[in-house]
Amino acid sequence: MDLSSSMFDFDFGAGFDDFGVEAFDNFGADFERAFAFDFLGTTLDAGSESNVKESVDIDFDDVSVVRDLSGDGCFPYQRRRVRRANRIYRIDSVLDSSWFRYFTRPGLTRELTHELSLSDRFGQFRHYFRMPLRKVEELCDLLLSRGYIKYPRTKIRQKEFRERTEILVMTSLYILGTGASFRACQPLCHISTSEVRIFFFVFLNAIVDMRDDQIYMPRNHSELVKVESFYNKVGLPGCCGSVDVVHVKWCHCPAGDFNRAKGKETFPSLGFQCITDFNRRILSVYGPHFGSRNDMDIVKTDINVHALSKNRLHREARWWYYGHDGHVRSNRGSYLICDNGYLRWPTTICPFKRVSSGSAEGYFSTNLEGVRKDVECTFGILKKRWRVLSNGFFHRRINICSNIFLTCCWLNNFLLDDVMERSNVRIGRGAPIDDDGIWLSGLTSEERLRVEMDEDGDDEIEDYSDEDRELSQAFLQRRQLLVKHLHIFRQKGPIRK
Repeated sequence: MDLSSSMFDFDFGAGFDDFGVEAFDNFGADFERAFAFDFLGTTLDAGSESNVKESVDIDFDDVSVVRDLSGDGCFPYQRRRVRRANRIYRIDSVLDSSWFRYFTRPGLTRELTHELSLSDRFGQFRHYFRMPLRKVEELCDLLLSRGYIKYPRTKIRQKEFRERTEILVMTSLYILGTGASFRACQPLCHISTSEVRIFFFVFLNAIVDMRDDQIYMPRNHSELVKVESFYNKVGLPGCCGSVDVVHVKWCHCPAGDFNRAKGKETFPSLGFQCITDFNRRILSVYGPHFGSRNDMDIVKTDINVHALSKNRLHREARWWYYGHDGHVRSNRGSYLICDNGYLRWPTTICPFKRVSSGSAEGYFSTNLEGVRKDVECTFGILKKRWRVLSNGFFHRRINICSNIFLTCCWLNNFLLDDVMERSNVRIGRGAPIDDDGIWLSGLTSEERLRVEMDEDGDDEIEDYSDEDRELSQAFLQRRQLLVKHLHIFRQKGPIRK
């Protein structure tokens, strides 16, 4: 069974096939002539002259083979399949599990779990499953309504279908949240290790199939304006998110991919490029990539970053800024903020490398770095909430590792609304505004471009192609525009349109 295939439906009534039946198909006449069978004190020899016709039942594990033995050397047989008795994991009930008795039992126990999992952030239920019971019920309803979990066919399993579904979903969340093995879950949920393993991969495939429900870039003008409204308040108009690459340890990396997966870290890893907004909602996930690839190589092939310059919604998005004379002017084109590891494109704005802290460029870099910490905080939340990412991937197949990371990102966005309701903490804050004694450098675009080239260690500006030179010029113009806007923004405040 290929666990990585697109099998989205989980059948509780599916059993296991009887093994060993085909072994009896090879019993031939030559085999039975060579041996004599003692049955009930009577020796039946294939070469005897007497015409004896007896029925011999030979039980081999769960299969009864009925053979007709005759003296003429003709041995016709008939195979009869006997239903195998339920194994221990087939008759175990989830009603006897500790999770059901402590958390999900109907009545007072379930009501207390609902109340405590919502109010107590560090409660026992949230510690195990990383979400309140209400969100677990919502997730179960979502999987059932979309047909990823089938209704069982047997009457025995129908009695506790809902309870078993919740326990299996809780088991998958427990594995993602704590990094536990499949075998460690069996004494807690009273479900066999094989069934837990099968459902876990079904759960991953189902979440990946529903990724567009939670992970998406702004799809219309209203969503784009909502995302850009915050960045306008911190002096970065037109920004629609932060982008960065996170590396996750790959513990079971194949030997053939070890050198490619080992990058700046001392261990093999897989890289995922994510775009987040100010609320730490993940807007895009691109990967996986081997750990040896840097940010510049990854961003070149990311379709979500290229969509900012090709998609009409982002390319023609209008935003307003303060000009050099203090008047309000407009510009078009959304962009992302990033660190200095990215290419200098007009859609990826990075801070300055070596500037004075008292200059306008220095304050712009400080402010941008403060706002860009949203994506770093998102990575920290992911690895702390879902310990399977901090412990590392214990799977050799790269597609399974990718599904695990996508599932964690999907669940992060799935829980974000509930977290925002319970939290009054301001997130995504920019750098504090202190003194006003800043000055503008006054460098031209050509001079600033030459300075940036020198910072990168490139002495010859002619080494850059015409396309790279054009993109760098557009990048420098937009960044210098934002620097001047921030200088006036500190005095007048955000622009209201």
